[in-house]
Amino acid sequence: MGEERIIEGKILKGIGGFYYILDDHGEIHECKAAGRFRKEKIKPLPGDTVVFDPESVDGYGFITHIDKRRNELKRPQVANVDQVIITMAVKNPKPDLVLIDKLLMMASIANIHPIVCINKADLASKVEMDDLKKQYDSYYDVYIVCCENESGFDELKATFKGKISCFAGQSAVGKSSILNTIFKDFDLEVGTLSKKTARGKHTTRHAELILIEDNAIVVDTPGFSMLESFDIEIPEIGVHFLDINKFRRGCKFSSCIHLNEPECAVKEAVEDGQIDRRRYERYLKIVKEFKEGRKKYDG
Repeated sequence: MGEERIIEGKILKGIGGFYYILDDHGEIHECKAAGRFRKEKIKPLPGDTVVFDPESVDGYGFITHIDKRRNELKRPQVANVDQVIITMAVKNPKPDLVLIDKLLMMASIANIHPIVCINKADLASKVEMDDLKKQYDSYYDVYIVCCENESGFDELKATFKGKISCFAGQSAVGKSSILNTIFKDFDLEVGTLSKKTARGKHTTRHAELILIEDNAIVVDTPGFSMLESFDIEIPEIGVHFLDINKFRRGCKFSSCIHLNEPECAVKEAVEDGQIDRRRYERYLKIVKEFKEGRKKYDG
């Protein structure tokens, strides 16, 4: 393999031992992974930044190096996700804010920037919308949109540029509609890319990254995995709640979980209105769930 042919790219998809890599010029290359990765038990993933030789005597390229990953998700199985758009509807369905808070925590654990997107703005009054928004907008990026009248999308669309993004949230909150509203030709682009990268028909569902426009890439499988094990210590949960984390350093005990401990700065911040009491109560629910899960996990 000639040194001059070695180039860098990003894996969009992997099927049947073949990987489809997007280079800096927008070209897609079909490659296999060098044998040493199997020996080292390293599996290339969509989202990986790789170095590869695009040519070989067999007609496909070879991946020779995989950059260190910033993060790795299990479901969908992708690497180096930049942001997750955590989506809720203001109504229909009623927002599950415990789920939203869990997803925000998961994003923090996975080192992924979270964006809170509130959809179906046309179904709520300004008072209702403001009340929902204020629980998050002091610590998170919050966008309010409406697919029905296509309002609020310009700023949200700008966040996708140059990023790998995935969506998370309840069913029926409009995740697909949001994506199709932001990128008008999304369905066409997906079809085109799938045709370019297909190697016959496969019935198994694989995670795939879809290049849209402005170097925006989205994960085509819905969802964002919840923790499948209870491998986080209970006091660490508060670290991943940005509002609680701001005050927890003032607690008397470093292991404080902000429940019944004396001289707890977080509880004081709740009483003072510096932490939204509803967020705090949902935090306590999550702590309780993890405690119960840990007992089952350890037992």
